[in-house]
Amino acid sequence: MHSYPYYRSQQSNGTITVSGEHTLYVEPDQAVVSIGIVTNDKELEVAQSKNQQLSSQVVQSLINNGVQQQDIQTSSYQVFPQYNFEDGKQTFTGYEVRQVFKVTVKSIENVGTIIDDAIKSGANRIENIQFVQSNPIETYQQALALAYQEAYQKALTLSGQSNQQLNPQPKSITEQSRPAPVPFMNAAYLKAADENTAVQPGQISVTAIITVEFRTY
Repeated sequence: MHSYPYYRSQQSNGTITVSGEHTLYVEPDQAVVSIGIVTNDKELEVAQSKNQQLSSQVVQSLINNGVQQQDIQTSSYQVFPQYNFEDGKQTFTGYEVRQVFKVTVKSIENVGTIIDDAIKSGANRIENIQFVQSNPIETYQQALALAYQEAYQKALTLSGQSNQQLNPQPKSITEQSRPAPVPFMNAAYLKAADENTAVQPGQISVTAIITVEFRTY
């Protein structure tokens, strides 16, 4: 009597592709403020000199409020000729000089005071306020892990409903998102020197989105 080897019948493997998405909300710990100084004069040199004087005063006010020198950067410096148009005629009236500082404020609770003091020192344009988190990558990685768990649970549910066994090791993972936290406020506006600036940071949303492909058998 001959014995024959036993071969288990094999079913062709299938796949399940699912997506996972998770959003975390975190408190910002820094603010990035664009503070501008705009000066005008008929003479370019005078307009530039005024701007430099006021800019020095604004920078000193920032330092006095605890902002580090390395956290104050000139983001733009522009000179614009100015004209009046009357009866179809163009008349040159002088120059406008604009200098904008990008300021990173790490003591976020003092943002309002820092802006007010900068205005009192000569700033006349607050172009942008963004509230950010100093370590967004760590938060994004947490959201990414939770997005994967969501995708895995979806795959388990679908494999069970379709009478398949799920291979827990994914065949592929595709990251659809990037660690780009959304600022709570991004507004352009002018401030008068006698206003008190009340700034509320709110929260930042960090979202991770992935697509995962699992094998089934």
